[in-house]
Amino acid sequence: MLLQKILTGSFLICTGFLLVSCSKDYKPDFFNGEWLSDSLVTKDNDHWREFLHFENGQAARTTYWGKKYLLNKNLQIKGLEMYDRDKVLFQIKVLDSNKIIVEGKGYFGSFFRSDFQLDHMKKAISRAEETERQRKRLIGKWKTVDFKTISLSTNEEDALIIQSPEQRRIAGVPTNEITSVDFGYNMLLFHCNTRTIPFEYSAEPDTIEFRSGDVIYSLKFYFEKERLIIEYLTFRNILNSITLEKTQ
Repeated sequence: MLLQKILTGSFLICTGFLLVSCSKDYKPDFFNGEWLSDSLVTKDNDHWREFLHFENGQAARTTYWGKKYLLNKNLQIKGLEMYDRDKVLFQIKVLDSNKIIVEGKGYFGSFFRSDFQLDHMKKAISRAEETERQRKRLIGKWKTVDFKTISLSTNEEDALIIQSPEQRRIAGVPTNEITSVDFGYNMLLFHCNTRTIPFEYSAEPDTIEFRSGDVIYSLKFYFEKERLIIEYLTFRNILNSITLEKTQ
């Protein structure tokens, strides 16, 4: 009986402490910086991690996955509430200086403070917006119209190594066998002579990254008029390049 009373008392004290911490008046600059989700439940189930960016009373939400990379911007922080214009979108509960809970309609997120701090919110928003613009251009079906493999080194040994089949590949796929590439929101397909190879990717304004086994591949891409150029640089400074035209 005594043990039960002690446990009950401890629970009430902890609960009271949590309620006090959640109702405390936090200044907007308390949240400044980037916060990463470690638990996320949302009706928008096309992504599994989010990033919250705070800067002097404003907030933005981004992700590297899903149909959108920029989820919200120009949110206003008033006390422990996040507003989209005049509408309360989320409530914030502060667990400690490095842990918060964010809740809204059909939304629950647990976030911890990142080492990536202070005035980087505008950069994060700009990067997410540019990534979305570029990805919209990527999405679709592209056929190969040209490819090349060249050595960027003046080293004679590297000039010979370019003949090695292992250096004439993109993500383990022979460059000359890639006949077309399909891009979705987060999936790409390499169509080859005899097979189709899928990869799940994340994007940046000029880069695509995806994993094959234990290896993470990074492909550069850019547009020349209506054509798409994909480039992959091997560790021996050998450049594999594919030029594609959109068919759909």
